[in-house]
Amino acid sequence: MQPSKVSYTPKLTTLVLGSLTALVVVSIILFPDKAFQSSLEGLTIWWKLVFPALLPFLIMIELLIGFGVIQGTGVLLDPLMRVIFRLPGVGGWALASGLIVGFPSGAKITATLSEKKLISRDETERLTALSHLCSPLFLIMVVGIGFLHSAKLGLILAIVHYTTAIVTGFLMRLPKRSQMPQQPSDDQKSAAPKSSGSIWKMALSTMRQAYLHDGRAFGKLLGDAVISSVQTLMLIGGYMMIFSVLINVITITHLTEVLKPLVSFFLRFLNVHTDTSPQWVMGLMEIHLGAYSWSQVQGISLLPQMALISAFLGWGGLSAHAQVAGFHQKTEARYGFFFQSRILHAVLAFVGTILFWKPVQFLLIDTEPSFLWLDQTTTNTNTQFASQLNGGSIWAFWGVNLFQFLLLIITMLIVSSFISTFRKKAQ
Repeated sequence: MQPSKVSYTPKLTTLVLGSLTALVVVSIILFPDKAFQSSLEGLTIWWKLVFPALLPFLIMIELLIGFGVIQGTGVLLDPLMRVIFRLPGVGGWALASGLIVGFPSGAKITATLSEKKLISRDETERLTALSHLCSPLFLIMVVGIGFLHSAKLGLILAIVHYTTAIVTGFLMRLPKRSQMPQQPSDDQKSAAPKSSGSIWKMALSTMRQAYLHDGRAFGKLLGDAVISSVQTLMLIGGYMMIFSVLINVITITHLTEVLKPLVSFFLRFLNVHTDTSPQWVMGLMEIHLGAYSWSQVQGISLLPQMALISAFLGWGGLSAHAQVAGFHQKTEARYGFFFQSRILHAVLAFVGTILFWKPVQFLLIDTEPSFLWLDQTTTNTNTQFASQLNGGSIWAFWGVNLFQFLLLIITMLIVSSFISTFRKKAQ
């Protein structure tokens, strides 16, 4: 028996979003110049980083779902995803997208899979938490080279970020003893691999059934994919502009002083006596501005600086949290699980940076990634944030990202096939 469709958006969320909207309107009235500059800052980040990185992948994913490719390859990826994360195979696409494209693409794909009843609520929550990652392009090119002026530091951030993300996903996969296992939906049952028959035949059959069930012609499917992707990107851009304005208002009104005692108490254990409350606010609110702000802070040694940057990268920023919550308004996923996973990832990233600092530095000594042929203007030391982002270079990298994405999917398919073969021989 199917449960009745109810709204899972709590009244508190509506109240918070309404209050934020009112605060933004008041801020624009009181500080029109600052509000315009801060919103332009958020728009710059969105246009030069987020839009070119996400648009091709969002359109591609919508097309692949319509043609049934994701459902078909989900059958092939099922052994890998089930063994490691206890998630269905279709979740491999969201994980690969999060690893290569970065947030919030994983949350968007997960929400789409959930709306099509390909994954359950519990699987939606865990897959959203697992696939919420920063892209290598952002970690190495933007934060490493653009902000910290060191590709090696960007690589260290990437290694710690992805390692602790996998550990977070592994820890969050453990079910609570009091939680009863959920019954899979009819679509999940039809997509799940069975013991008899070739897994490749089942994948092709699942792909064909999904395509016939969708029923849209290519022109209609392409149009819907473009419209949906652009709407998603507009939503992301709106959130980024709103939080950029909020950060500026908090700075102007000196509300950062509220966090100063708590921040000073925490940093005292790291032997840091610099006031970093503005950086904490930016890191908590928006990760792009937060990463830049932490990279420019003075009076703090490199290891605590890197550990804190890594922690805030794991946290992701409330702007990204709002985007994830917006994507999942039509699903049954709860925000609380995602919030807990972000805290866990931030803590693990902070501790992991301290633990891995010397070993990773030893491994990367006198090395430089061979793919860092990025335009030299990316390393410009201008203090203005917008000048740190070479928009043309980011747009040019989407082809490289696509190749890396497909290579990762192929690798996952190969590993999954080995797992499937081994399990058959073990039976």
